[in-house]
Amino acid sequence: MQIAVFLLVSISGIGTAAEIIVQPGNSIQAAVDNASSGDTIIIKPGTYTENINITKGDLTVRSESGNPEDTTIKSRSSTASVLSVQADNVKISGIRAIGASGSSYSGIHLYQCNKCIIENNMLANNGRGIYLQNSRKCTLSGNTATNNRAYGIVLGSSSYNTISENTAYNSSRGIYLGSSDYNIIAGNKVTYNNYLGFYECSLCDYNDVYNNYFNNTDVSVKSGIGNSYNATKTEGANIIGGSYIGGNYWGKPDGTGFSDTAIDRDGDGIADSAYRLPGGSTSSDYLPLVYPLNLPEPVPPTADFSSNVTSGSAPLDVSFIDKSTGTPVEWNWDFGDGTSLTEQNPLHTYSTEGTYTVSLTVRNEKGTNSKSDTITVSQNIGPSEPVSPVADFGTNATEGFAPLAIQFTDFSKNAVSWSWDFDNNGQPDSTVQNPVYVYENPGDYIVNLMVSNANGTVSKTLQIKVLEVEEEKILPVADFNTNVTEGYAPLPVLFTDRSQNAASTGWDFEGDGSEEVNYGTVVYVYTSPGTYTASLTATNENGTDTKTTTINVMRNPGLPVADFSVSATGGYSPLSVTFTDLSQNAISRSWDVNNDGIEDSNASSFVYEYSSAGTYTAKLTAINVNGTDTKTTTIIVDRKSSGGGSSGGGGGGGSPEPAKNVKVKELSQLFITNDKAVKFDFTKNATCVVYVGFDAIKNVGKTTTIVEELKNKSALVSELPEGEVYKSFNVWVGNSGYATPKNIEKPVICFKVEKNWLQDKSIDLSSIILNRYSDKKWEQLPVNLSGEDNDYLYFTAEVPGYASFAITGKATVQQAKTENTPIPAEERSIEDIQPEKQEAQDTETGNESSKNNRNTILSVGIVIGALGVIGLVLKSMKE
Repeated sequence: MQIAVFLLVSISGIGTAAEIIVQPGNSIQAAVDNASSGDTIIIKPGTYTENINITKGDLTVRSESGNPEDTTIKSRSSTASVLSVQADNVKISGIRAIGASGSSYSGIHLYQCNKCIIENNMLANNGRGIYLQNSRKCTLSGNTATNNRAYGIVLGSSSYNTISENTAYNSSRGIYLGSSDYNIIAGNKVTYNNYLGFYECSLCDYNDVYNNYFNNTDVSVKSGIGNSYNATKTEGANIIGGSYIGGNYWGKPDGTGFSDTAIDRDGDGIADSAYRLPGGSTSSDYLPLVYPLNLPEPVPPTADFSSNVTSGSAPLDVSFIDKSTGTPVEWNWDFGDGTSLTEQNPLHTYSTEGTYTVSLTVRNEKGTNSKSDTITVSQNIGPSEPVSPVADFGTNATEGFAPLAIQFTDFSKNAVSWSWDFDNNGQPDSTVQNPVYVYENPGDYIVNLMVSNANGTVSKTLQIKVLEVEEEKILPVADFNTNVTEGYAPLPVLFTDRSQNAASTGWDFEGDGSEEVNYGTVVYVYTSPGTYTASLTATNENGTDTKTTTINVMRNPGLPVADFSVSATGGYSPLSVTFTDLSQNAISRSWDVNNDGIEDSNASSFVYEYSSAGTYTAKLTAINVNGTDTKTTTIIVDRKSSGGGSSGGGGGGGSPEPAKNVKVKELSQLFITNDKAVKFDFTKNATCVVYVGFDAIKNVGKTTTIVEELKNKSALVSELPEGEVYKSFNVWVGNSGYATPKNIEKPVICFKVEKNWLQDKSIDLSSIILNRYSDKKWEQLPVNLSGEDNDYLYFTAEVPGYASFAITGKATVQQAKTENTPIPAEERSIEDIQPEKQEAQDTETGNESSKNNRNTILSVGIVIGALGVIGLVLKSMKE
């Protein structure tokens, strides 16, 4: 059924793009398979558990709401990507993709794609959020990747893509570029990723990275060619709300990142110094973003310093370290032996014995400050004991998975220089005292620190173990679908293989344990009736997986044979008849028991009431896949039911109103289920009734409502109601006896009245009444004006039930009442009184004339009677 629906959508839209709706419980993959290029697949809110493969180009797959929070696709297998795309010009938006938790699998995976658009999606709890592999000119925009095991957004061997305005947080790595060139990375928020916020390998060239917000434990950038980490300084709001577009914000969650602490003296939101990117790169962000609040309130400096030694034998080498606060800009050292320097951290040698006062004076724009200390130099008697350096260091970790970043902290003593060999190749890798080094490849490494001073060089080593990230074993996932699961023999079934990660597959169609076919999609014909278990086994080097389904093959029954019984074939109205289906080889049926061409029921047995006299042809149509068959019988109803409106409504197709009295009739059909509001609309505007409505209490299935607009008064009423009659009409809902309080609630009728009739008849609008005939009398029902257009006024009325109705109104009499209302004597003029007298005289004259007329009629009657008597006498005499 599902596939048929999709095919219908496609066929109806030949030559144009179609919209295919996917409801919860249906398959998104089936929609994709049945779509054509240019189609849009719209997914209703809900959770769908499956893995989607898209290999057709020019498709759009989107949620109906546009909100990824209410439209979730959950991976059926943790070792398969939720959505895999290998096509061009595919757009995916408004989807939440979760559950592809294997480290090598993604929420959305694009492979060899061009010009695809991935926007406004949420990717969570996957190995990778979004993975662009060997893809070009794609756009990733407005997506959120969170809590993904390995990567938020990763590009592998992909070029000329735009990654903008995405959010990547709480994953191992935020945005990761490998062997990818000419990409734009801009306007993204990359935060709280616990290993690396941003990574770019040495094979990445000519990428533009700017106006991003990085707030992560670390970043690592290798020395590619032509990469840029800032745009030209341009006016415009940047990602942190500053006034200029420039570079990126480089922060850390603990507030110690470059942009967290960098100075911005001119308040333009750009740091006063460039940011040298860590990880071995020679590149810098020359316009790093900062918050203007990074400009400290200037204060006078406070001088402070320390030295590696405070005493010793001459010659004595002393290393001075500046520890002043208040951001000094100048340093003046007076070593107390007649020499001075302006370096921040100088090295000085005292050649002769003595006690020297060392003084440091610092200055900034707020002033100067000084501090002094003493250095004691003793005489060198004979060869002095040389002071050798002592090598020592620590690390934040000695073991971890590649890539592994290690912070090395020097604890050496008496050292004036440092040389680090991180990868035991005998070549110095750094001369920084406290470096950070990233091990990209797994292995065992010996770190060697060599420290030196004038008296010698010593070293210390430490082993670092870098582990390889173990890829999960990729197991096969057996999957397939069929075009049918039951039918009549011989039954051809199309089996479509949808397995993933399979090196080979094998089909067992009849559940007998033997493999009939060992290749993918196939058509298998079941020639004999029976219930079969069809299975597909998918295999690769890591294991097997099997999926099964049941195929029900039935014996072909041939054509159906229609047959039924009735409880009566004649009687007096109202006549109830029970119809019972006795057909053979039928899988469904349709009853028309009052020969109006409209189905009255599709049940196997039901009761129908004939409410009016007539001869009816009752017909049953029996149906199966091979065709149809019909049988009829005649029902004779001898007399119609007595007058008086039936509060229960008329029959589903019959009416007690004589056909010659019906001016026009209109029907409306609905399928009625319990606890639902029902509204029968009469869209052809054939009668004065716009709609009939009520609340259904019980399920009754397909129901017909008939409105009959009459030529004159209904034959079912004794007389017309008072007032000017606009229209008389009947309303019959379902079978006789259905529309009762036990079956329906809150019945209502909406009708319309011509404005021209109101004007021509001088009808007072407030006098419009809907009259209902019941128990041999008319009942007046109040109405509410519900709307109008150029030609009609529309009214609604709550009714006790459905039967015969008349719409009436009364002519305006306000003027006549005004003329006939007596005027008090004290307010009347002579002109008022004279017409009144004349009117009284006219009344008396009229009364006298009426009396004379009665006398005349009496006299004529006496004469006629006398003549009759004389005639009779003459006749008897003649005889």
